[in-house]
Amino acid sequence: MKIWKKIGVGVVVLVLGFVAFAAWYKAHYSMVAATPQEVGRPDARERVLIATQGSAFKDAVVRGVIARLEPRGAYVKVVDVSALPDVREAEWNAIVVLHTWEMDKPPRPVAAFVDASKAREKLVVLTTSGNGERKLGGVDAISTASSTVVVPAKVDEIAARIEKVLTEKRAGM
Repeated sequence: MKIWKKIGVGVVVLVLGFVAFAAWYKAHYSMVAATPQEVGRPDARERVLIATQGSAFKDAVVRGVIARLEPRGAYVKVVDVSALPDVREAEWNAIVVLHTWEMDKPPRPVAAFVDASKAREKLVVLTTSGNGERKLGGVDAISTASSTVVVPAKVDEIAARIEKVLTEKRAGM
């Protein structure tokens, strides 16, 4: 009977250890909700939606992208990625999605939105992951680790892609 007691205690310790690790991992690595904001006039000719998750890295990228779009008079709306199911793609000239690769996959609203997209050419997707190499399939995505050192380069890359989308939209492509 002693052996079964030791095995039982061992199993309980393992389960509790796993639960503690899972709780720590979720608290440490999960994203917070992004703060919604709007810049510019909703009736502007150029309309850009940014769907993001809250993190220091993504917040810095969003600030940089907004700073690039503000002088051109674009309307920019920032929402959390959880709002993607309610987005009407046709209302936006460009849609930027910033998300983290979590538990070996993108957040469910991001994957569903990209899969359902009827105008993927207007999507600009930035995926962050631990190694900086994960990204969504089926869309021309940017991949990076969440390092503040690369924020200016990623802002440049996103701004260039937005410019390309807006230029093609103006040219009627």
